[in-house]
Amino acid sequence: MRRRIGASYPSSGARARVCSLAFIFTLTLSLPVAGADSSHRSYRFDIAAEPLAQALRTYGQVSGQAIIFTENLVEGITSPPLKGTYTAEAALARLLNGTDLTIERSPSGAVMIRGPAPSSPVRPPLPIPTVGADVAAEAHRSSTSEAESSEMQEIIVTAQKRTERFIDVPLSLSVVPQSRLAKSQANSLQDLVNLVPGLQLIATSPISNELVIRGISIGVGAINSSVATYIDETPYTSQGPFAYSANISPNLDFYDMARVEVLKGPQGTLYGANALAGLLKYVSNAPDPSAYGASVLVGGSTVAHGDQGYELHGMLNLPLSDAAAFRLVVGDTHFPGYIDDPGRGKTDINGIDRSMVRGSFLWQVAEDISVRLSAVYQRLQADDDGGTDLNATTLQPLFGDLEEERAIDQVLRMSNQIYNATIRWDADFATLISSSSFSEASPYELVDASLALGPSLSTMFGGNYGAAVLAREPVQSFTQEFRVASRSQQYFNWLLGAYFNDESADEHEPLYPVDLNTGAILTDFQPELGAYHITSNYREYAGFTSVTYQIAPTLEIGLGGRYSQNTQEYHQESEGLFTGSTDFVTPSSQHVFTYSSDLKYQPGANTTFYARVATGFVPGGPNDVVPGSALPSTFRSSSTTNFEFGLKGSRADGHLTWDLDAFQVNWHDIQLEAVFGNLAGITNGGEARSRGLEGSLNYSPWRKLELGLSGAYTDARLTSDTPASVGGKAGDRLPQSPRFSATFTADYEWPVSQSTAGFGGFDWHYQTNRLSEFSATQERVVLPGYSIVDLHTGMKLDRYVVTVYVKNLANTRAISTVFPETIRGVSAESAYILPPRTGGVTLSARF
Repeated sequence: MRRRIGASYPSSGARARVCSLAFIFTLTLSLPVAGADSSHRSYRFDIAAEPLAQALRTYGQVSGQAIIFTENLVEGITSPPLKGTYTAEAALARLLNGTDLTIERSPSGAVMIRGPAPSSPVRPPLPIPTVGADVAAEAHRSSTSEAESSEMQEIIVTAQKRTERFIDVPLSLSVVPQSRLAKSQANSLQDLVNLVPGLQLIATSPISNELVIRGISIGVGAINSSVATYIDETPYTSQGPFAYSANISPNLDFYDMARVEVLKGPQGTLYGANALAGLLKYVSNAPDPSAYGASVLVGGSTVAHGDQGYELHGMLNLPLSDAAAFRLVVGDTHFPGYIDDPGRGKTDINGIDRSMVRGSFLWQVAEDISVRLSAVYQRLQADDDGGTDLNATTLQPLFGDLEEERAIDQVLRMSNQIYNATIRWDADFATLISSSSFSEASPYELVDASLALGPSLSTMFGGNYGAAVLAREPVQSFTQEFRVASRSQQYFNWLLGAYFNDESADEHEPLYPVDLNTGAILTDFQPELGAYHITSNYREYAGFTSVTYQIAPTLEIGLGGRYSQNTQEYHQESEGLFTGSTDFVTPSSQHVFTYSSDLKYQPGANTTFYARVATGFVPGGPNDVVPGSALPSTFRSSSTTNFEFGLKGSRADGHLTWDLDAFQVNWHDIQLEAVFGNLAGITNGGEARSRGLEGSLNYSPWRKLELGLSGAYTDARLTSDTPASVGGKAGDRLPQSPRFSATFTADYEWPVSQSTAGFGGFDWHYQTNRLSEFSATQERVVLPGYSIVDLHTGMKLDRYVVTVYVKNLANTRAISTVFPETIRGVSAESAYILPPRTGGVTLSARF
C-alpha cells in the first residue's frame, strides 16, 4: 500500500473488454444442444493387467469419466488387460468382469464402484465445482450418503490446472473443503487463515488484506502481493503498487463454496505474476443439471464488548434441461463491531456489512463441449478501519480496552465484481479450454490524517484543524487464457497455454482540512491543500507449458516453464499546497522467465514422495518519482526460488492420511520503499530466505469421529541488508512471520434417533510471536503469540441443522497487525485486534 498524503492507497480505472465476453456468450447460444452423457463414446485403451485401483484410475483419465471407489474395496484384485477401442461403458464392464463389484452412475456422469451388498441410497448431487469431467466427481462425492462419508474422503484438486487426486500432486497443498468451513463457522479470510498453518493475514482495515505464505513479505507497506488469488478460472490479483496489489485479496463469502485450495511455494509457471510465495484458489460449486436443489441458512451472533450480528444465506440450483442448469447464491452478513471511540461518544464503530450475489450458468452444449458463465458481486462497508490505540512499548491500551480516538469517521467501502466465461472442448486428441474474465475492485477510504497534518494546518491557518484523505481507487482487469492439454495418458502428459492481461487503475486522492470543533470536512477550503490523480496501465503477454513423463511405473518427472512480457505506464498529476504541481508519465517494459521441475515416486497407490524446484515473481514497474531525480525511474521484478521435498500418504481404508514437506525459499531483489536524501520511492534492496517444515495428519479412528492436526515451522530472515532508511539487517526475521503455528480440529457425531443426530467439536489455533516491520528509527514491536479455541455443537434433524458456536472462547486479545502512530505526543501503535469472544447460533436447511 502506498502512502502519499499522511495516508493513502492505490487503485485503478479503465474500460474492460466486455465485448469479448458478449461475443463468447453469443457464440455459445448458436451451438446445438446435446445430452451430457459421454459413456457411449469410443476411446482407445492400452491398460495392462495390473491392480484394479490403478486400472480404474487410468480408465478415468483416458475416458474423462469420474470414478469414485475406496482402496479397500478393490484391494487384491487384478484387472484383465484392456487393449483396443471401446466405449466407456464397455471398457468399464471388461475391467470389472469376474468381480462381484457393481456400478452406480449419477445423471451427471459420475461412476461409483460398490460392493455387492446394497448400500444406503445416494442423494441427488448438488455441489459441482468445475466444468467438464471433473464436475461429476465432485458432485458425486458431495452427495454421497452420510453413512459412507468416513470412507469417501479422497480429495480431488485442480492445483495444476488438471483434475488430480490430492495425493498425486507433487507440491505442498492445503485443501479446506466446504464441510470444514461449515463446521468451523468460517466466514472470513481470518477464519480461513486459522485453519491453514503457514498462511498469514496482514489486515490494516476490513478492505485491506495481504496474504502471506512461508513468511515471504515485508509486512505493512508491501509493494506487490506475494500470494496470487484465483476465483475458479479468474485471476484476482492486481499488479503493482498503484493498483492496490498488496491489499486486494478479496474477503469472499464462503457459503456454497466447494473448497479453498492453498498452494504453498512459488507457482509462477502455471499462474504467473504475484504467485511469488504461493496461491489461494476459491473453487465454487457449479450448476447441476441433474437435480433441483436449494439451501438456506440464518443466524445471529453477539460479540463481547460489542453489538450483535446476523447472517442470511441462500442457494438455488435450477436445472433448465438435462444439459443445462443455473445456480444462484446470495448472502447478507453483519459482523458485529467491538471498538469504541469515547472522545466522540461512539461505540462499536467497526461493524462490517457484507452482501453478495453469485450466479453461474452451465451448459453441456454437446457431448464434448461445455460452457460455464459465472458472475460474482460483493460489497463490503464499514464505518471505521477497526484499529485500537496501544502504547508502543507495553502494547497495553492507550485509552481503554478496545478503544481509539480519531477526529472523524473513517468510512470504508469495497465492491468486487468478477465475470468469467469458460469454454471446454474435450476433443479426441486433447482438451481445449478458453477462459475470459473481467474483474473490478473499487475501494473507497476516508482516512483521518489529523495526527500527521493537523498541527501544521492549525499553525498555518490559525484554527483547530485536522486533516482527511479521501481515496477512490477503482481497478479493472481483463484476462484471456487459452490452454490445450493432452488427454490424460498413462506415460506422457503435456499442457500448452497462452495468457493476456490488460489492467488499468485510476486513483483520486484529495486532501481536505477538518474542523475539529464540529468534525466537518471542509471540501471547499481555500487554498487547496493538495490532490493526486494517478492513472496506471499494466499489459502482459505470456506463454507457458508443462509436461510429465513416467520414467518407470513408480517414477515420474515433470518440467514446466513460462515466459512473460509486460509493459506499464504511470501518469501522475498533482496540484496543491502540500503536494505541489506535477504532471509526468513514466513507462517501463520487462520480461521474466519462470520454471518448475519435480520428481515424483509412488511405490504404491497411497504413497507419494516428491522433490520440487520452482520459481515465482512479482513484476517490477515504473517509479512514482519525478523524472530526473536521484531515484531510478523504474524498479526490477522480484523473484523466488523454492526447493522442496515432501511425502504424502494414506491408509488403504482412507481413515488415516498424512503429508509432510521441508522447504527453502530464496528471495531475490526484494521490492520496498526507501528514502534517499529527501526523496522516497520504490527500489530493490536486500535478499532473504525462508526455510521450514509443514505437515498435517487426519485420522478417523472410528466412524463419525474425525481428528485433524496441522502445523508449520518457518524461519524467514534477511540474508543481506536493506537500504539504510528501511532498517533491515542481515539475520533479521521477516515481519509478521511466526516461527511456529498449529491447528487441531476434532469433530464427533452421534445418533439420537433414526432421523436425528447430535454433533460437536472444537478448533484450536496457536501461533508464536511475530515482529513488526523493519525500522531505522525505533525498536521493532514484538507481537505476542496467542492461542484461540472455538467450540461448536448442534443437532441434525433430517434436512435441518441447528448449530450453536463460540469463537475465541477465552476472549483472547490477539493482535494481528500494528502500525506506528504518534498520539497526543506519545509513541503509539494502531493495532488490529481479532474479534473478542463471539457466540452465535445458525439454522440451515437443504431442499
